[in-house]
Amino acid sequence: MFQAKPVEVQTSNFGGSQGTLFNDSQTASGFPKSEGGVFINPQNPIQQMDIYAGWCVDAMNTTYRMSDGSTKLINRGSVQEPSPNMTRVTLNANEIITQICGFAGNYPYYQKSLLIQTTLVITDTTTGKIRTIGPLGGQNGLADGQFFSVSNPLALAGFETAGSSQIGISGLSIIKSNLVE
Repeated sequence: MFQAKPVEVQTSNFGGSQGTLFNDSQTASGFPKSEGGVFINPQNPIQQMDIYAGWCVDAMNTTYRMSDGSTKLINRGSVQEPSPNMTRVTLNANEIITQICGFAGNYPYYQKSLLIQTTLVITDTTTGKIRTIGPLGGQNGLADGQFFSVSNPLALAGFETAGSSQIGISGLSIIKSNLVE
């Protein structure tokens, strides 16, 4: 059901809570000083993601489409250069991420709760064609991760340790908008 006024809902955090709290929806809009009323486009929010993942998810660099037609790149987690561990996901103008899922939880090797693995399901809203990217990160079974699945993400939130190699994203939470459900 479509509604005229947007309402954002945030899921619980999947994984750990060490590091700094982040919320890309607030960062992209400049909250609390949201000048000019520019926000993430709720119908087509994500243009591109660079996901760095080895044994766990190290970094997620996301380019958001804004309501005024501009884009905003937000980098989360480890500082990364292009590498074999990077997967670039580019969405065309008709594609949206309809599901983000994965595993998060205790990783005994690091002695921390982390975002272990993620998978994106992308749908072309014109043709209905679906493609899947992932799984990216460590395989379930290497750690004590719990499965999570969230439909129609608007933006990412969670906990990061910026600059920390290999364990940059400790927890992931998803911001959703009622305008696409």
